[in-house]
Amino acid sequence: MSSKLFLSILTLFVLASLPFISSVGASSTMWSQTYGGTSSDSAEAMVQTSDGGYALAGYTTSFGAGSYDFWLVKTDEYGDMEWNQTYGGADIEHAYSLVETSDGGFALAGYSSSLIDEKSDFWLVKTDSQGSMEWNQTYGGTDVEVANSLVETSDGGFALAGGSTTFVDAGPADCWLVKTDEYGNIPEFPSWTILPLFVTATLIGILVRKRLVRT
Repeated sequence: MSSKLFLSILTLFVLASLPFISSVGASSTMWSQTYGGTSSDSAEAMVQTSDGGYALAGYTTSFGAGSYDFWLVKTDEYGDMEWNQTYGGADIEHAYSLVETSDGGFALAGYSSSLIDEKSDFWLVKTDSQGSMEWNQTYGGTDVEVANSLVETSDGGFALAGGSTTFVDAGPADCWLVKTDEYGNIPEFPSWTILPLFVTATLIGILVRKRLVRT
């Protein structure tokens, strides 16, 4: 085979391989971004948002009020930060789960040890579309509760799941599921209804007893 023929074949092979090489390159990482400060910051949950961007939730020790704070970062479709917000008190807050809510805002769940007298409680934070806090709620007992998962439910409320060392059936810790309304409240009987219910039940008992005695 002449050298000219060999070079011609080699050139055709290279040209034919270019589309394959380009596709391999395009399938690799298209971009990457980092977010953080001079200390430790970490993302524990992420969602792709309705505008094509991303939202990340976790904790920060670089920014915020305490040693660890909830941290919410919103980016565009290329990972460029649009805004970020911290939530927390003087102690430790750590977010483990994140959802984009039906109203275009966000809800974060994790635990807080700043906002309660106990060791730690489930902490649910609801924000608007720009990350400004609208409301927050804690749930727990006298020991340790940590929320690891969060969903927005079909009725507009929220359900949180995690672990509890306060509410246990057996063993040192149990799974704990909390269902709330759209404002993070757990519906309960108002205290003022207890006495009327007691009186009503007592009267019914007396009437039933009198009828039984007559018969």
